[in-house]
Amino acid sequence: MDESERALLEATSSPVARTARIAGHVVSDAKIHRIWESTHADLVRPVAEERRRVPQLIELRKAEVRLTHKRALIDYIRKHQVKGSNRDRLFAAFYGPRETTDAIVSEHRQYMVAVSSRISTDYIIDLMCDPVSMDLVRLYENAYDQYFELFCFAASAENSAMSDAVRATMRDVAQRAKRIRKRLGEIRPDNRFASFDRQVQLASSGRHKVINYLNR
Repeated sequence: MDESERALLEATSSPVARTARIAGHVVSDAKIHRIWESTHADLVRPVAEERRRVPQLIELRKAEVRLTHKRALIDYIRKHQVKGSNRDRLFAAFYGPRETTDAIVSEHRQYMVAVSSRISTDYIIDLMCDPVSMDLVRLYENAYDQYFELFCFAASAENSAMSDAVRATMRDVAQRAKRIRKRLGEIRPDNRFASFDRQVQLASSGRHKVINYLNR
């Protein structure tokens, strides 16, 4: 967990305001930090149980997929500024008859934890020098976002005709996301070392040694 904690702490100074704000809140709030520690430990346990680089990176990809799903609802609401009755219908589709305010609080907590874990898993993949994994993860995120957009439209539509109109497209997009997810488990990570500049950058941080290219 040391690298995950360090990544989250560094993110409090991120130039991306929302990232810095969420990381800062998770770091400073003892209760939410304990929740993050527990859920993140469960998330990365399969990674820690592997001893070789390739299986570790495959497990990190799987973790990123789960985090994509956990962030999706709040990302959608933020992007489209969903409010009022539309928001209530949307939360009802995910939470059933549960009180909307409770559902919002629960979903927002999950979102903050997922964003914080994503900061850490992104950092570890970068540290392990695998652009292949990052490219595949972002490809899956884009496909899943498209699917989720259609799903939310159908779930919050005011009538069945509106929701039925997007279901065929939604199935096609879901299949594309499924194919990309399959590739996440099949395509091998990049076997090359990071660029020398990247290794120097890591070494200058005082945390990681420069790879010895002459005596591997």
